[in-house]
Amino acid sequence: MKQVEKTTTQTKQKNIPNAASLWRAVLAEMNLCLTEYVYKTWFQSTKAENPTESSLEIVCPSKLALDNLQKYRSLIQESVNKIAQGNYELLFKVGKVESNAARGDTKSAMNPPLFTSLQKSANKTTKLNTRESGLTPHFNFESFVTGSNNQLAYSVAWAVAQSPGKQYNPLFIYSGVGLGKTHIMQAIGNKIIQDKPNLKVVYTTSEQFTNELVEAIQSGTRNNKYTSNKFRKKFREADVLLIDDIQFIVGRESTQEEIFHTFNALHLAGKQIVLTSDRPPQDFVDLEERITSRFGSGITVDIQKPDLEMRTAILRKRRDENQDSISNEVIGFIAEKVDTNIRELEGAYLQVLLEARAKQENITVDFTAETLGQRVPDKRTIVNPNAIMNAVCKYFSISKTDIKGRRRTKEIVVPRQIAMYLLKDMTGTPLIAIGELLGGRDHTTVMHGADKIGQKIREEPRVEQDVRNIKQLIFSM
Repeated sequence: MKQVEKTTTQTKQKNIPNAASLWRAVLAEMNLCLTEYVYKTWFQSTKAENPTESSLEIVCPSKLALDNLQKYRSLIQESVNKIAQGNYELLFKVGKVESNAARGDTKSAMNPPLFTSLQKSANKTTKLNTRESGLTPHFNFESFVTGSNNQLAYSVAWAVAQSPGKQYNPLFIYSGVGLGKTHIMQAIGNKIIQDKPNLKVVYTTSEQFTNELVEAIQSGTRNNKYTSNKFRKKFREADVLLIDDIQFIVGRESTQEEIFHTFNALHLAGKQIVLTSDRPPQDFVDLEERITSRFGSGITVDIQKPDLEMRTAILRKRRDENQDSISNEVIGFIAEKVDTNIRELEGAYLQVLLEARAKQENITVDFTAETLGQRVPDKRTIVNPNAIMNAVCKYFSISKTDIKGRRRTKEIVVPRQIAMYLLKDMTGTPLIAIGELLGGRDHTTVMHGADKIGQKIREEPRVEQDVRNIKQLIFSM
C-alpha cells in the first residue's frame, strides 16, 4: 500500500513543471517571435512561479507590464502548453521580480572576468560616444510610449536605427511642440551608438548648427576660407546626422547653403540623415526648393496629438517606473483635462505630485482638480440619459434600435450593459426607468448588467478605458 502511494505521489510530481525552467523556455520562444522592443519592455523582466498540474502564475514587475503582457496571453498560453505538454491556466499578477543576475541567469551572472572587463569597456565607450554626439541617454526606444498617434514614426525610426543609411534616408519627422519628435530622433542615435559604436553619430539643433557656422565663418574669414575644415569635418564625416527643429533655418541663407552641401555629401556617401520639424517639407515658406525637395526625398512621418488612451498609458508608465503613489482614477482625470501635448501632460502630473508632497496631502481627484485649477463636474446633475445613450451608440458604432433590441451578440450586449452602468452611475435614474429606456427590460436585468460592468472595470483595463472614453465623449457632445 505504501509503495502504491509513493508511486502515485511521484506521478503527480512529474506532472508539475519546474517554473523557472519552463519560463526560460517560453521566454526563448517569445524572443524569437516578437520584436526586440516588445520582448525587452514587457517580457524580459518577468518570471513564473507556483506551478500546479493545471495552472501557472506569471509575475510582472508593474501593473502596466501586466496589462501589456496580457495582450499576448494566447501566444504565451500556446507556448506554455506546448513546452509543458499540458493545458495550463495562466494567472497574471504583479509582484517582485529579481534581476537576471539574482535569478542565476548564466548569461549575466556567470560572465568570466575577461568578458566583464570587455563589457565595462564597451559601456564606457558607449557613454563617451553618447556624450560626444550631443545626445541625451534617457531618450531611448524603451522609454518611448507608442500608440496610434506615433506608431508609424516609431516603426520607421526603429528600422533606421537597425540599418542606418540602408532605407528611409533621409527620414523627416514632424509634429507639434512636445509630442516626442526629439525623443524618437535621439532614440535612433542612442540605439545606433549602443549597437554600432564604430559609427560616428552627430546630433545638433538648427540653432546650434547656425551658431557653429557663424563661428566657423568668422574664423575662416581671418584665414581666407569660407568655413573652417574643423566645422565641415564634424558634420560631413558623420555616419549619422541628426538635425532637430530644421524649420529655424528659414531666412538664414548661409545656414541653408551649408546644410544643402552637407546633405548632398552625406546622402551621396550613403550616410543616414534624420531631420525633425514642426511642419512637413512642402509647408516651408521662403525656403529654397532645392532644399525642400531633398528634405522630402526619403520618407516623411508625423506624430499626432495623443488620444486619451495614450495619455493615460504615458502617465501610468511614469507612475509605475517611479513608484509614485497615485491612483488610476487621478491619472485618468489628469489625462482627460490635459490634452495639448505630452510635455504639458507630464508637467501637470509632476505639479500634482510636488504639491501633494509639499502640503503632505493625499492625492485625490478633488485635490488634483484644485491643484490644476480645474473643476470636478457634478455628473449627476448635468448628464441626461439621452446623452449617455447617444455617446454609447456613437462610441461602439451601433444604433439605439440595436441597444434597445433583443439581440444578444457580444457586439451588442457589452455596449448595452455599459449603458446600464453609466445610466445607473451618472444619472440616479431608477432601475425600472432605465429598463424602460433600454427596451422594456426588467430592473433585475439592469442591476445585473451594471454590476457586471462595475466588476469588469476593476479587472479588465480595456473595459475601464472604454468607460472613461465614453464619459469624455458625453461631456464633449
